Amino acid sequence: MRTLYLESLRMLLNTIVCLLIFGAGLELNSSYLQIIAVVMFAGHLIASIERRTTWNATKKKGDYREKFPKK
Repeated sequence: MRTLYLESLRMLLNTIVCLLIFGAGLELNSSYLQIIAVVMFAGHLIASIERRTTWNATKKKGDYREKFPKK
């Protein structure tokens, strides 16, 4: 449960930062800042999915050890 809270907080903070950078790009008429904000947000989404997949695979490791013990 703690992981869910930390991941939600991380997602919220990253979203706020990306929105601020995107807003600065709009204010300054800088398409580069807008692109950077979108790439940062997409990268964070990919990383959070990867972390979740890794965590789920690690949790199942104990089950595999019980089902397939070393000989």
